[in-house]
Amino acid sequence: MDTNSHERPDFILERRSIEFVPAHLRHGKPSDLLFVWFGANMELPVVAAGAATTLSGLSLGWAAVAILIGVLVGTLLMASHSAQGPHLGLPQMIQSRAQFGFYGAAFPLLFVIVMYLGFYAAGVVLGAQALTALTGLPLSAGIIVLALLSTLVAIFGYNLIHRFERYLSALVAVVFLVLTLLLVFGDVPATHPAPASGGFVLGPFLLAVSVSATSQLGFAPYVADYSRYLPEQTSIKSVFWYTYAGVGISGAWLMILGAALNLRFQQGPVESLGRLAHGAGGWFEALTYVALIVGVFSINALNIYGGYMSALSFVTTFVRRWHGGLGLRLVFIIPVAVVATYLGFLYKDNLLSSFQVFLTLSLVLIIPWTAVNLVDYYAIRHGHYVIEEIHKPDGIYGKVGVAGVVSYAMGFAVQIPFMSNDVYEGPVARLLRDGDISWLVGALVAGAWYYVAKRPWASAGAAQDDGTATERVRESEVPS
Repeated sequence: MDTNSHERPDFILERRSIEFVPAHLRHGKPSDLLFVWFGANMELPVVAAGAATTLSGLSLGWAAVAILIGVLVGTLLMASHSAQGPHLGLPQMIQSRAQFGFYGAAFPLLFVIVMYLGFYAAGVVLGAQALTALTGLPLSAGIIVLALLSTLVAIFGYNLIHRFERYLSALVAVVFLVLTLLLVFGDVPATHPAPASGGFVLGPFLLAVSVSATSQLGFAPYVADYSRYLPEQTSIKSVFWYTYAGVGISGAWLMILGAALNLRFQQGPVESLGRLAHGAGGWFEALTYVALIVGVFSINALNIYGGYMSALSFVTTFVRRWHGGLGLRLVFIIPVAVVATYLGFLYKDNLLSSFQVFLTLSLVLIIPWTAVNLVDYYAIRHGHYVIEEIHKPDGIYGKVGVAGVVSYAMGFAVQIPFMSNDVYEGPVARLLRDGDISWLVGALVAGAWYYVAKRPWASAGAAQDDGTATERVRESEVPS
């Protein structure tokens, strides 16, 4: 029975968590996603990702090419996940039970939770640096202040996040536009001359593509969470393209800006942006810090929200008597925020190089999952799922989806020889002069193996769990 039947679509405080979203709560339009993802990606960790692409000596010209390739590919996969939200009305990782099984889906959930915490930690450190520069507040205190603000937004949930990102995107876009113009046309002296464009180094180039792709693909495990309230009849194409435009434009822009800043000033993103903004006057420098701070606690609200949803999905896999509500949200959101903030304190030294390693390792873990999920949705089942069965450990999707788990394991294992980072370098990566193409190999192997493993029963399986799903979902609420 639905314990939230009195909830309205224009709610301020979200009462739901990982349950199916019924028709009476569906609202919004796909263009809303343009603002959500443009605003969410206009923030300091994206600038830091761009700066990381030049740490291995890559010139600005080739860094920009690598960033564009990484953004195009990473955003393609990320936006394809977003398009699933209105049709299924479920959080992204809950839907993964259809590929990995009811209990098997808990396996990738663990990696996703760690990924959220890592993105949050990098963001909160950068935001605290901006807060310190603006107010003189100690860095540790700034981390705590931003953690409190991000947690508050995450507690309110879906609608507040959408509204906040809409207004944020305008402010931050204007500030970054002025900063970009100052970098190109201003006379702020460089502290370090940028290498001449034209030199190509294979290893750093491939690593830069990986870092850029991860920055975009990092949204994939929760991107559908922000489209799941849209009306079920919403066009998949419109959801895809609004998401793609929002996160793709902002990602390419800010990462190239970050690469240029790092080569010009050889300082952290906050210091570089502050120095650049100071050229337009102290008032604009202060406004820049405000925009950076707001941007960080905005994206970290998404990271806490995603971490909470994933943690709840993991725990309720084994303890299924819990129902949605404010109390449950607080029980999960607060511990997630506390752990993420603690990691921020560990992250604050040597941030850029640590963030680069985190991004490359995150991509290794997430790419087999994304390949399996997208192949299942678009190539095997063509979007046909029985929503009720996803919530049943003894349902048609099984306790453990052997094909999904094996495909994930193979996609991960095959990446090892191709990996290149400060933790490990594989033999193939050495031949590529420290270049990392592990994520491409992992995606192809995991996706292809899953398709081959599932295709023999695809026709029968589609008959088992296809078109009736939509009608059944309209007629009945899915229990939590």
